[in-house]
Parts: sequence; C-alpha cells; structure tokens
Amino acid sequence: MKVREAAVAGSFYPRDEAQLLKQLKSFFKGIGSEEKGECVVAPHAGYIYSGKVAAFSFNALAKADSFVVLSPNHTGLGEAISISDADFWETPLGKTAVDVKLREGVLKNLGIDADDVAHIQEHSIEVQLPFIQFLFPMAKILPVTLMTHELNELEKLGNVLYEACKGKSVGVIASSDFSHFIPEQDARERDTEAIKLIEKIDFGGFHSIVLERNLSICGFAPIVTAMVFCKKMGLKRGKLLRYDTSASTTRDRENVVGYAAIKFE
Repeated sequence: MKVREAAVAGSFYPRDEAQLLKQLKSFFKGIGSEEKGECVVAPHAGYIYSGKVAAFSFNALAKADSFVVLSPNHTGLGEAISISDADFWETPLGKTAVDVKLREGVLKNLGIDADDVAHIQEHSIEVQLPFIQFLFPMAKILPVTLMTHELNELEKLGNVLYEACKGKSVGVIASSDFSHFIPEQDARERDTEAIKLIEKIDFGGFHSIVLERNLSICGFAPIVTAMVFCKKMGLKRGKLLRYDTSASTTRDRENVVGYAAIKFE
C-alpha cells in the first residue's frame, strides 16, 4: 500500500488535527447556501490567505463518490501529465483513497503511465484534500498534476476524463490561484478579464488570453481542462462566487496574489 504523505502540513495549513478542523469550520461560517454543481475552481495558497475563498468553492460542490483534482506543476518534476500512483493520500485528517479504477481508465485512454514524481512536494492538490475530507469523508480522489500548456493536450485530457467519468458520481476541482505578485488594482483588472471568459466556458479564449498577455494564473491548464470537461457535460456557464487577494491578510496592496471561487452550472 503506497501512501502519499502530507508535504505541506504545518506550513500551508495546520499540522494538528484539532486546529485544522477548527480552521475549516471557521471558513464555512457565514457562507450562505449555494446550488451544488459538479465542477469548481478553487485556490490553493496557504489557508490564512485563501482558505475562506476556497470554502466558497467547496460549499458549491455537490457530493460525489470521487473527485478529480487537477493542479498545476510548481516543482518542474515529473511528466507533462502526472497522475499519482499512490493508493492513498494522507493529511492530518487521515487517509483518502485514490480511485484506482478511474485512474486505470484515464491512464489507458491517455496512453501514459502513472507518475508520482510530480506529486512529491506539490502543494496544489494537497491543500484541497482537507476540504474534501471535511465535507465528503468517504470520497475518493484522482490526483492529476499538469505541466503541459498545450491546448490540444488539455482538450484531450478533458475529453478522456469526461468519457472515464460518464455515468459515475465524479466531481472535478481545478486548483488555481490567479494573478501573482502585482499591484492589487492590476490583479483585479486582469483577473476580471480572464474570469469573464471562464464564465462563458470559453476555454480557447481563456487559454489564448493567458498566453498572449502573459497572465500569471498558475493553474490555467487545470482550468482549461475543467472547462473542456464542463462543455462535454453540457454545462452553460461559470459563476464567480468569491474573489479576494492576499492583501486582505497581508495589507500589502502592491504585491498581491488573487484568489477566485468559481462554480460551473
């Protein structure tokens, strides 16, 4: 039994189980009810910066047997598309099983092998896991980390995921932060322009604007893949649930990171 142990507990989120549960509960306090959907975009920064925004994403996520978690590759390790070969992923809240059957189907149709190198120190899936464990303790996951930005490869992955998940109870989480380390006003303007394309589920337009304008949306490949999946599902639009920046925590408005919670419906 291979377990992917927590790599960023104690830095991105609390290492202590009781503290982590207390923090997660605080994030959901005051959030109103939201119609549930199968696919969301959620941020992946340290919880003190983006945890509240992430709660808006998960508050809008429907219960499912498994969740595909799509993340960017921050480490530069591993393959262009890296699907974890671990049997379980662990956090202070316990172990969550990987959906082995779903993994086998996706790997076969992509024509690739499982690869855990990209996942060893990657935080952008791990920080989503306590939210899943908190709200959906029986759910399994399929962790997918992306280093490719090629549109044809992202479209293929989105289509393969759709076919593999068809008829099953599966949700999709695209893990992404938005603008990085620029003045807050600039971040809000750039992110708003990009989010408008996400709301239209215009994955081609979104992909183009990120590359043409060199937008620092780290998880844009996961978002593109999720939008392809949503198009195949027949979903019509994205809905921005919450936007904030790191300035709400740091008070530094000259050097911010943007965070968005988006639901597809």
